[in-house]
Amino acid sequence: MIQRIQTLWLLAAVAAVAASFALPFMQAPDEDPARTVSALADGTLTPTDNPGLLGLSVLGAITAVAAIFLFKNRPLQRRLAMAGAGIGVLLLGLAILAINMARAEMPQQANANIGVGIALPALYGLFCWLAARAIRRDEALVRSMDRLR
Repeated sequence: MIQRIQTLWLLAAVAAVAASFALPFMQAPDEDPARTVSALADGTLTPTDNPGLLGLSVLGAITAVAAIFLFKNRPLQRRLAMAGAGIGVLLLGLAILAINMARAEMPQQANANIGVGIALPALYGLFCWLAARAIRRDEALVRSMDRLR
C-alpha cells in the first residue's frame, strides 16, 4: 500500500540502490594513470565493475521491492526490511573494500577521487531500517486496535 510510510521508505531504498549504478563510487579524470586499473578503465567504479557489488546491489533491490508487495504479511515484510538493512551494511563494506583494492593497484601519481555514490549503500541500509521501524510501529498499532475490539 503506497499510503503507508514503510512503503515510501522502501521505495527510497530502491531508488538509492538504483542510483548507485549511475553515481560512481570512485572516478578518475581523463588521461589519468589511475585508468590503468581494470576497475577504473572506463573512469568510474560502479557496481557493474565488481561481481560482488553487482550481486548485492541486485539482491538489495529485489529485497526492497519484494518487501513493498508483502504489505499483507507484516512480520515477513519487517524481516525482509531488516535483511535489506544488513545487505546495505554489507554493500557499504564491499564498496569500501573495492575502493581500497583499486587504490592499491594504482600508480603513485594517480589522481582518482571518491565519488558521491559511496554514500548510497549507507542510505539504502538506513532507509530499510526506517521501513522496518515503521512496520513494527504499524504492527503495534494493529495489535492495540485488536485489543479494543
